[in-house]
Amino acid sequence: MNNDSFSHDTSSQFALSYELLHLLQWLGQRDVPRLKKLIAKAIAQGLHDEIQRTDPSYSHNIQDMHNNMIDFFELLDELLFDAINQHVDKKARQKNLLPTIDQIDANLCDTETVRSSVEKATQQLDHYPNIDAQEQLYKELLRTWKPIDKNSIN
Repeated sequence: MNNDSFSHDTSSQFALSYELLHLLQWLGQRDVPRLKKLIAKAIAQGLHDEIQRTDPSYSHNIQDMHNNMIDFFELLDELLFDAINQHVDKKARQKNLLPTIDQIDANLCDTETVRSSVEKATQQLDHYPNIDAQEQLYKELLRTWKPIDKNSIN
């Protein structure tokens, strides 16, 4: 999830993260009743009146709508990222991985690598509950870890 893909320049396009595209697909396929309720609530709270008052041909409105769409997707992306992190943390707690995660040197392994490794390890543990959780996490870390060459930084 990368907020750098959003821009308030109306002449440019923006890219949606893979995760955000999945969320939109999921909502469209599985949460239509709740989306209907959310839309009905918005209409009842004045959305319809606001739409009626808006002149779609006014170019300032188009710029505002473009910016609002970008802001909306940024918000969705941020909320999704937070929800995924909370889910991964919860699963790590359930699998007793927090002490192992605390032992990982943050200077050698970035948080995204740790997060994705925890996610993969907990998936494996869901399928094979008898394997050692700590060992599985270390295996996943080794699969995804890309050491930083300190000589190439300078």
